Amino acid sequence: MRVIKEIKERRVFLSQLLKECEKEAGGYEKALHGQHLRAHREGDYISFYLRKDGQRSGTYLSKKSAGDLIRKLAQKDYDQKIITQVERELAAIDAFLKVYPQYTAEQVQDQYIEEVRNLIEPLVISKDQYARNWQEEYHEEHDFHKENCIYTTKRGEKVRSKSEVIIADSLFYEKIPYYYERPVQVEGVGTFHPDFTILNVSTRQEFIWEHFGMMSDLDYVQCSVRKMQEYQKAGYFPGKNFIATFEDAAHPLTPDLIRGVLETYLL
Repeated sequence: MRVIKEIKERRVFLSQLLKECEKEAGGYEKALHGQHLRAHREGDYISFYLRKDGQRSGTYLSKKSAGDLIRKLAQKDYDQKIITQVERELAAIDAFLKVYPQYTAEQVQDQYIEEVRNLIEPLVISKDQYARNWQEEYHEEHDFHKENCIYTTKRGEKVRSKSEVIIADSLFYEKIPYYYERPVQVEGVGTFHPDFTILNVSTRQEFIWEHFGMMSDLDYVQCSVRKMQEYQKAGYFPGKNFIATFEDAAHPLTPDLIRGVLETYLL
């Protein structure tokens, strides 16, 4: 579940932040124990005071001679407030995770065996069922230079390059539904066959992914620029519903780059 994943990632971030704050705050607390900063505004002028535990006003601090002490007191106060707020948020996350159900309303149908599930008309469709339906959608086959598809993916389909094999196999390994070269109608241009059409199962958003693999070739680059512009005229924009990756002879596509794309858009 995406919401649980994001919350757990937030918890990891907060836990690390808490450690860093406690380490820094410990140094300030040791040096400035029982001392606090009080700021007083009068018109456009702000004055600072060193207030010790039990005091209401404090001792005036000159910005010129006590600037470093003022900064340290301000940082100490900030660190302590960060720690308090992080601890509150962590407590809220832990309480939420403790009571959050193991599966959502959309996943109720998946709790049945297939024979029973087939008898049910679901009120809400689980992401798994949605993904199955999406993957089983009919699309017209094409013979768009199929003779150039000479590389085989783990899913058993033929693609045009080794880089496309890496992309397809990465999608297949992560169980991300995709089509290879599914026809897309681009208004004012005609039919495109993007390398991949992909579904983000959690958000149910569809992306097209074009890999531009011959960027050392000037003619190819110019064709790619034109193609990108035509996609954008049709409403496909990088980061929104369009993914683009690139490589040339000196800079090949790597699994790490593909992994970054998957984590950013599809997982």
